[in-house]
Amino acid sequence: MDFAGSGIVHMCGGVGALVGAAVVGAREGRFDPGSPSDAFAPHSLPLIVLGTFILWFGWYGFNCGSTLGMADKATGTMAAQVAMNTTLSAATCGLTVLILRFAVLQRYDIGGMCNGILAGLVSI
Repeated sequence: MDFAGSGIVHMCGGVGALVGAAVVGAREGRFDPGSPSDAFAPHSLPLIVLGTFILWFGWYGFNCGSTLGMADKATGTMAAQVAMNTTLSAATCGLTVLILRFAVLQRYDIGGMCNGILAGLVSI
């Protein structure tokens, strides 16, 4: 089920991003072999986590709100199912990234986990 036209919204956004990337090109210094790898490290992990949770909370309003009301049992049940799917998708992707990054790096990568959460939210 395509809630709120998400297929066409993401298709337009993806095509727009592809065209924009083709026009602008790669950032200077970002992919040079001599550039330090930590030059683009995040500056505040608490703000990253806070922003991720704010986005996650907002996703419930969008996804569950796309049922356009809960006037009867059927739409209430659908909104509950949408909320559960949203929760499971974000949590599963976040934990998967956390476990895989721990297996590879031998340290917990909270920033990677937040990216996994956002990937799960976008995928749902």
